[in-house]
Amino acid sequence: MSVTVRDALGQTVYTGDATSSGDEWAATLPAQPEGVYTVDWTAAGLAVDKGGFEVVGAFLFSLPEARQSDMDLADTVRFPTAELKHYRAVVEDEFEAITDRSFVPRTTRIEVEADGSATLFLGYFDVTAVKAVEGPSGPLDLAGWAVDSSGFLRAPFELRDGDRYTVTFGYGFGQAPEDVKRAGLLRLRSFLTAERSGIPDRATSFVAAEGGNFTLATAGRNGWETGLPEVDAVLKRYKYGIFYDVFGVAR
Repeated sequence: MSVTVRDALGQTVYTGDATSSGDEWAATLPAQPEGVYTVDWTAAGLAVDKGGFEVVGAFLFSLPEARQSDMDLADTVRFPTAELKHYRAVVEDEFEAITDRSFVPRTTRIEVEADGSATLFLGYFDVTAVKAVEGPSGPLDLAGWAVDSSGFLRAPFELRDGDRYTVTFGYGFGQAPEDVKRAGLLRLRSFLTAERSGIPDRATSFVAAEGGNFTLATAGRNGWETGLPEVDAVLKRYKYGIFYDVFGVAR
């Protein structure tokens, strides 16, 4: 079994042999820059499978920061590295889904249909660069193409209505803001350590011990996204306001 890895421009960045372990095959390649990559797994001269992966430019927080944020998470037996990595990715994806913004540098590839103008709307915020554009006739020279942070990609010519273009581009924050990092660590702990204290993180009010009552925020209800008030308050600040009242003020 051989493996061929190509970047967004179709250039081969790695080729080599894969090794098997039971029913699984694996290959180790050198570190690659941020981007999206395609993988061809080939056996007996025939491509038997195609896949892909993304290399991100940074993480919301490091694994040492995660372990230092909570004494329980410092236990590598109870919380192995693979589990921390998995839930860090869960937190990053959740924050992006809630705010429509990535707090780490990322790359994606999407297909967009032209409307007869010279502009394609990518549907992403904080776009940083276009890395490749493929049209009906194949890859295009990027000279003259320009993109702004709100996701509008402008071509140096009008694009025929109905033609479809595959665009690879980078987006996201260059560095995660400190308040978002803290919110991410809190969300990670909520996933992994459950509610250990007498006052859960989801509590929005509390009554003294003799009453023993508190009110909990519930994710997906009454404006709560994660159900953690401190986390939701941070994420709300980073959402783009797309609804306006009669005075033109974003809500």
